[in-house]
Amino acid sequence: KEYNLQAGQSMVLDTGYLAAMSATCTMEIQSVAGIKNKLFGGEGFFNTVVNGPGKIWIQSMPISAMAGSLAPFIVTGH
Repeated sequence: KEYNLQAGQSMVLDTGYLAAMSATCTMEIQSVAGIKNKLFGGEGFFNTVVNGPGKIWIQSMPISAMAGSLAPFIVTGH
């Protein structure tokens, strides 16, 4: 999905869901606060904060899960 961030606007998302962003955007990685969130939250240990202006594209499946889904279909020559 595509989002258009204005100057001064930010979006926080799980790190694995960021697919691409405009060169005009900046990105920060933040640790998820709280031990309960880390152990029981079901999310990763880090969030990505993307700051506008610019476009960002997010995906509904983290890149690690996507790679795992595609791996059986990749011909390796073995």
